[in-house]
Amino acid sequence: MKKLVCVLCLLITVSSQAQLALHGLFTPIHLQKDTTLIVLDDYFPDEQPTLDNIPVGIDVTQTTDGNLLIIGKMDRKLNTLGFKTERGGPLALLLINPSFKTVEISIPASKTIHGEVRIIGAFNNWNRASDLLIKKDGTYTTKYDLNPGRYEYKLFVNGEEHLDPSNSETVSNGMGGFNNVITVKSTGSVNSYSAAAIDEDTVVLSHVYSDQIVLGFWNNTPLRVEDPKKELMASYRLPIPKKAKTIKRSYLRAYSYRGEQMANDLIIPLEYGKPVLNAEKLDRSDWHQARLYFLMVDRFNNGNSKNDKPVADKKIHPKANYMGGDLKGVDLKVKDEFFENLNVNTIWLSPITQNPEDAWGYWNKGKTKSKFSGYHGYWPISNVKIDYRFGNKEELNALLENSHQSDKNVILDYVANHVHIDHPIYQKNKSWATDLYLPDGSKNTEKWDEHRLTTWFDDHLPTLDLRRKEVVDPMVDSALFWLTEFEFDGFRHDATKHIDELYWRTLTKKIKASTPKPIYQIGETYGSPQLINSYISTGMLDAQFDFNLYDAAVSAFAKPDGNLEDLKNKLYQSLNTYGYHHLMGNITGNQDRSRFISLASGDVKFEEDQKLAGWDRKIGKPSSKAYRRLALLHAFNNAVPGIPCIYYGDEFGMPGGGDPDNRRMMKFENYDADEQKLLNHVTMLNELRATALPLLFGTTKMEVQNGAIMIHRSYFDQEVVILINPSTERKAAEWFASDSSSFKNTFLPNAPQYDGVRRKAVMALPPLSFEYLIKTTQP
Repeated sequence: MKKLVCVLCLLITVSSQAQLALHGLFTPIHLQKDTTLIVLDDYFPDEQPTLDNIPVGIDVTQTTDGNLLIIGKMDRKLNTLGFKTERGGPLALLLINPSFKTVEISIPASKTIHGEVRIIGAFNNWNRASDLLIKKDGTYTTKYDLNPGRYEYKLFVNGEEHLDPSNSETVSNGMGGFNNVITVKSTGSVNSYSAAAIDEDTVVLSHVYSDQIVLGFWNNTPLRVEDPKKELMASYRLPIPKKAKTIKRSYLRAYSYRGEQMANDLIIPLEYGKPVLNAEKLDRSDWHQARLYFLMVDRFNNGNSKNDKPVADKKIHPKANYMGGDLKGVDLKVKDEFFENLNVNTIWLSPITQNPEDAWGYWNKGKTKSKFSGYHGYWPISNVKIDYRFGNKEELNALLENSHQSDKNVILDYVANHVHIDHPIYQKNKSWATDLYLPDGSKNTEKWDEHRLTTWFDDHLPTLDLRRKEVVDPMVDSALFWLTEFEFDGFRHDATKHIDELYWRTLTKKIKASTPKPIYQIGETYGSPQLINSYISTGMLDAQFDFNLYDAAVSAFAKPDGNLEDLKNKLYQSLNTYGYHHLMGNITGNQDRSRFISLASGDVKFEEDQKLAGWDRKIGKPSSKAYRRLALLHAFNNAVPGIPCIYYGDEFGMPGGGDPDNRRMMKFENYDADEQKLLNHVTMLNELRATALPLLFGTTKMEVQNGAIMIHRSYFDQEVVILINPSTERKAAEWFASDSSSFKNTFLPNAPQYDGVRRKAVMALPPLSFEYLIKTTQP
């Protein structure tokens, strides 16, 4: 039986619905092929719901304890389950049927393809321990049930990767090699629809086929959605309930399908029953407006030199030792309005718990050899103590208070999967860890997919067995400490896919019971969208970082021959998996990747060992073109749904190879012309993201036009058109524009040209440039 995937929801009472911005909305449950398990405790953690409405065509079984629903077959693309509780109703969960197509892969046996043959790909998380293919009549054959989309894969034959010789369609893997591609096509068509107007106490939806089914909700209450005119292109109406006028923040939502095709979803924030039409009504509790900044505390700013204490071991290279950054240093930058001036409103701190005082691990691949300190914070020897090299409780409280006074959220990077081998919890309870050795005698280290819930990251980092309640409970309480003792606004969770669901459900339920405000939780998982999404649910995490979209963006913008169609496909894959208004993190980079700008400059090669490059050679100032390419990545991240996230230094183009060269000490002044221009662009992009509602709640459409990108976002009569030219040649892009509209430039001097006959606007883009065009309505 496979477990459900659903997103970001918790039932809360009407009296607290002013805080509905994050956890209050029941979001869709994507059904599996055969059966899906719904844990009602995720949605109703403190009361017993009653099934009130089971539509014809849904196979539903409830377990005897009442907490689980087993969903079997459903006869349409979308449908709802209705509930009542002692607090009221009706309430509804939206169910989405998959659109699986059976895909067969056949590989003829040969001198190369023989023996142990497996397929590794996006559909099985590149698991090298996946099932062996069986050879029959000289051919290895297997079948997969896949939703429409593009899937990359390779063959794994006798321990080595190979391309599928029977499939000529390939795409770059971003590391100097190639992957095969399977394309699963969808059938039928559906319109992209939008909120067009407000008519008294209803919202009018436009561009909907008359046979297109629309399901509407106010918060979690189903609405009666009607098309009064019954025309070919319908104008459905979402009614705004009278109760909405008594609540500061609530939401209208719409989901639609036609046949087996699902359309985009809509979300409209309401302020006391009126659609929000001005971003000034939003604040930091409206997480769709978040602009995230990730900093490594030790590498950001040294505010108190008295707590500087690098590990006294000459075998540690300076790159891998403490550099003096601390909480006081971050607080000084809050007070200096560094984050305010950059127009970001959420600060993500790397882990601040106590790490060991000696050296561990060893790098010996090239000329440079080094042990490591725990400067990064990911080797905890305590889960509830602040590392004295970073500061103390008073300094942390000051940082949080000053951040909140300046309307900034602060989220904490937290490590639950593993501890350092010197951690007292391991020393006293070694049975709480998974086994370092597998039954065949081999080490269970770095088995990321084959043994993802038990693998150790290194010999000195025991993985805790968080499949066991007696281990989960104390570890959850350690995480809660940071919310009950300090005013953090959320967590970034390390190594999410290596932790069992029991931990996430236990943690999230306790968070909701212990704090009145919504706590944003974002995880880190490398894998397929399906694996990533399996941890995003009502009872688990709110979001994760979209590494698949990031990898496609790196390829599209850092390379001269970037694949824009692949970027478009990855974007729509994300939208169809996580929803069109998700809270996923769209990154410019992170502590595990080479700096984008050094890849774009060619100073670090995609196909080389990028960590080795960072250790053994000096990676200096990038080319001027690389700064412009990094600006394109920032422009894209701010243009699409999700939360844009800047890795410290990427706002001005800090260079670097792989870890730890990508973790250099931050600089705050003496920018050269390239750096200052990029910083100015990023600052303006963040401002647009904060103020333009189509970028937060609008529909999304992306087109690739002759080597350029056009992204269109619309919200009622507000529109933003984003044009990106990653080519080294001049390109033009076009979009629909009515006669009554014009578009205001923000970055480029030349205005778009209008073709009244075709009702199109056209704009020429210089090489490696972008533009955000804001629609203004003519009187």
